Amino acid sequence: AAPTDLPPLPGHNGWVSGLAYTAAGLFSTDSWGRLTGRDADGKPLWTVEAAHNGWARAVEGVGDLLVSGGRDGFVRFWDAKTGAKRGEVNAGADILSVGFAAAGKAVYAGDLFGVVREYEAPTGKPGRVFEARELHKLDRVQDVGGVRCLLASPDGRTLIAAGAEPKTGGFVECTPLMVAFDRTTGARLWQWKGGGPQEGYVTDLAWHPTGFVAASVSGQPGQGKVLCLKPGDAAPFFAAAKPNAHSVAFTADGATLAAALTNANSSGNGRVKGKGDEYPGNHSPVQLWRVGNT
Repeated sequence: AAPTDLPPLPGHNGWVSGLAYTAAGLFSTDSWGRLTGRDADGKPLWTVEAAHNGWARAVEGVGDLLVSGGRDGFVRFWDAKTGAKRGEVNAGADILSVGFAAAGKAVYAGDLFGVVREYEAPTGKPGRVFEARELHKLDRVQDVGGVRCLLASPDGRTLIAAGAEPKTGGFVECTPLMVAFDRTTGARLWQWKGGGPQEGYVTDLAWHPTGFVAASVSGQPGQGKVLCLKPGDAAPFFAAAKPNAHSVAFTADGATLAAALTNANSSGNGRVKGKGDEYPGNHSPVQLWRVGNT
């Protein structure tokens, strides 16, 4: 059946920074620290007004368990059906990304300083620590970078921490970077680094069923890309240069790759007028690729 438009979902006062679907529904976090739960049709279930003190940056879910991370340095576990807090742990640094592995038994939290910490879910018992500190740079008084996204392989053996190797703060210049670890030993397995500091951050990752990784990259000034990489290879076997790419996902059968992009010649900063002396609207197109045998 053709997709049907639904009305926008209220419930946030700030920037929605995390989304997660589970069998229990749709869950989201925002820049005001709010965590909301809705059923599969978008009907509100519950709201936690102060899930985090400040920016609630990410949320993920498995079954009836959610995990969120925030600028306050806490990793918190929630009941997806009721919104009740089931546990928490102070990771000690600004959490930018969270993710599950081992069928929901292990949680990973990536911070601003390039460190990924493992916790038992939902007890918060600490486990292994993975360090990719080249993902962070202190530029004068500004901390730049961090673990922007995490991805565990379907077989549970590999954990990828991704972001960028920063060159400067302010008007940030950075080279996209992925670092892969053996999840059970902590050893580094491989890494991939982009071509230069104008390419920017790895913003999202997705595993294909056959074992390769797709990534979206967003940089300054708009030199992002969508790429596909076989683990351990120095260069991607597919790369599409785009203005900027923000998210990637495969269909369940792996036949289609989707990417959310910034529109070409974007005037989202409001400084460039179009025809008729008007500021053109900004939008985020989604592009699809058919995936063949690799």
